[in-house]
Amino acid sequence: MTKWTDFVRDYAKRNNVTYMCAIPDAAKEYKKLPKTPKSAKKVKLVVKESAKIPTIVDESKSFMQRTYLTV
Repeated sequence: MTKWTDFVRDYAKRNNVTYMCAIPDAAKEYKKLPKTPKSAKKVKLVVKESAKIPTIVDESKSFMQRTYLTV
């Protein structure tokens, strides 16, 4: 899921309304949230199942451009 759909689902649950009814009100609240800079990188530690080698994955790039660094 995306951040937006997760936010709307949580908003609907908190306010006891349906997902579709929550969208307009959730949008107003979502726009007030602080924005994360686009230059922020998402780095995730991944463990390869085959060799159990910890690998750092740069997820800020597309799948084909990702960098995999073995630690």
